[in-house]
Amino acid sequence: MKMKRITYKLFLITSLILIAFAGMIYLTLYFFLPTFYEQYKTDQLKTGIVEMIDKSKDLPIQNALPLLDEYAQKNNAIIYLHNNEGIIIYASFLSFIQGNAYSSTTGILDNSEPLRNTNDLPNSFDVNMPIRFQDANLTLVVSATYQPINEATQVLALFLPYISIIVVIIGIGSAYLYSRFITRPLIYINRKAQKMADLDFSEKIEVRSNDEMGELSNSLNDLSLNLQQSMLDLQDANQKLKSDMEKEREVEKKRRDFFAIVAHELKTPLTVMKGHLEGMMYKIGPYKDRDTYLQKNFQTVQDMEQLVREIIGISKLEQHTFKLQLEEINLAELIDTITKNLGFFASQKDIQMIKQIGSHLSVYTDRFLLEKACKNIIHNAIMYSPHGEKVYIEVTQNSKPHHIQIRVINTGVKINEEDIQHIFKPFYRIEKSRNRNTGGSGLGLFIVKQTFEALYITYSMNNTEQGVEFLVTIPLSIK
Repeated sequence: MKMKRITYKLFLITSLILIAFAGMIYLTLYFFLPTFYEQYKTDQLKTGIVEMIDKSKDLPIQNALPLLDEYAQKNNAIIYLHNNEGIIIYASFLSFIQGNAYSSTTGILDNSEPLRNTNDLPNSFDVNMPIRFQDANLTLVVSATYQPINEATQVLALFLPYISIIVVIIGIGSAYLYSRFITRPLIYINRKAQKMADLDFSEKIEVRSNDEMGELSNSLNDLSLNLQQSMLDLQDANQKLKSDMEKEREVEKKRRDFFAIVAHELKTPLTVMKGHLEGMMYKIGPYKDRDTYLQKNFQTVQDMEQLVREIIGISKLEQHTFKLQLEEINLAELIDTITKNLGFFASQKDIQMIKQIGSHLSVYTDRFLLEKACKNIIHNAIMYSPHGEKVYIEVTQNSKPHHIQIRVINTGVKINEEDIQHIFKPFYRIEKSRNRNTGGSGLGLFIVKQTFEALYITYSMNNTEQGVEFLVTIPLSIK
């Protein structure tokens, strides 16, 4: 019922308009038709009289009589001709007038007498005018009644109930058909629009015309497409927001875990230093040898300082304000610089470093970060390889377009697959005793991970037949 309310409203309005219009037409005919007809009839009678008088002046009476007969028949009028004495010379009807016989041969009345007054006829047109013929000057009397239009008006009033029934039936039927025709596309569009309002975009509005309805259909279809696309974009944005929030929570959790581990890493050497200092203060047992324990405490402070520097470096990488200092770097020169700096550590363990690097290979990235990460990888390869082994460093053009690959392999060693899965976590060490003499702080590879992610570099560590392989894939430039 709600959807068809416009149909009923339009039906009622149209019906009232048609009925009112029909009533106005009827009242107009009833009140103004007699006056209009009377004026029209009067003008027609006057015009005919003028023409008849004009034509008769060139004719004798006998030849002019057909003009008078024709006028009388055409206008349903009565015509008389009489002389100055009032004697009727001619009458337009063929019957007797007050007992006087009419001559059919001449059309002139025999035994004529004075004219009877014609103004006795009710609601009629009467006129007396002189008329001239070739053989006489007479007076023309014309009398015409308006009675037929009065009778028509009366008949129209009697016919009103029948006209009203016909008008109501035709008006209501026409209004119903018209309202159905006009509102059908509106109801159809409204039904489809309601589905769109309920976020059901499975059906489109069929465009059935090129008028405003068609334009409205196209506009609603465009609105549906835009709304559907906006909802999809919003869903994607919400999904991305959820994903970002999950990542942020994960990062925050890792940050808390990281600082918890940092606190633990700092607490242990501080506790050791506190014990040493108390022993030296109270000169307990071996702590009387202050020089030895001062040296040990100094080494502990250096280790803690290095740990703090590494933590600060990690913190800088995680800051949103951190910006890369990009420049073109020749990889052959970079690797040569790193191996020269690490040559002392390699010579201590009699480890041979073998390089295969193309001199023309260059990348556009942050030199300080890349050098720090590569130095850390090569240093780990040296430190965790047995004496007399080899470290291979190979830099080649990757099969992937616009990328360069660096491979660092240290021989004579293997890493458990379980350790490889956790080796990039902060403070994770394969050597569980966490002795500083057998390993670092456990932040080295975590720093490498953070650095490579900042430089959009992919990396992996795997066991091979030769030993442990660290594979790095560097883009030629950072977009």
